[in-house]
Amino acid sequence: MPHRSVTVDERLLRHMARDAAIYTLTRPVAIVMWLALAAALIIGVLNLTATARAGQETSAIVAFTPAVAVALGLYAVLLSVSSARRAVRAAMPVESVVWVALEDDRLQLGSDRRRSEIPYSTFQHVRVGRDAVLLKVRDAAVATAIPRVLLSDDDIARLRSRVS
Repeated sequence: MPHRSVTVDERLLRHMARDAAIYTLTRPVAIVMWLALAAALIIGVLNLTATARAGQETSAIVAFTPAVAVALGLYAVLLSVSSARRAVRAAMPVESVVWVALEDDRLQLGSDRRRSEIPYSTFQHVRVGRDAVLLKVRDAAVATAIPRVLLSDDDIARLRSRVS
C-alpha cells in the first residue's frame, strides 16, 4: 500500500493526546484504580454522614478522605493527559510530516526523516479513537499512536486482523 501523509498541527496533537489519555485512563489497571477511589469516596462520605448524625466529633482523616479521593482522581487525569501530550509531541512534533504504510508483515511509520518498520507481532491490540489509532505494544505499558486520518476503515480492519 502506498503511504499517506499528514502534516501535524497543534490541534491534531491535542486531539491525539486526548485519545491516548482516554486509552490510559480506561485500561484495566486504571479501572481498578477508579473503583478504589470511588470506594474511598463513598466510604468517606458515609463515615462523615454517620459521624455527623451521631453528633460526634469527626477525625481529620475521616473529614479529608473524600477530598483526598477526588484530588487523587484529578491528579491521575492531569498526569495522564500531560504524559500523553509529551509522548505524542515527542513522536510527532508540530509541522512534521507523518506517514504510514501497511505492509503484509509489518507497519511502516515515519515522521520527517525518521522511519520505523514494526512487525505486527509487536502489538497486542488496536484501539481506535476519534483522532488516533493506538496500538498497544505487547508486554509493555505503552502504545504507538497513529493519526486516524491516515487510515481508512478498511486499513483499520486489515490492521486489526494482523495484530490479533
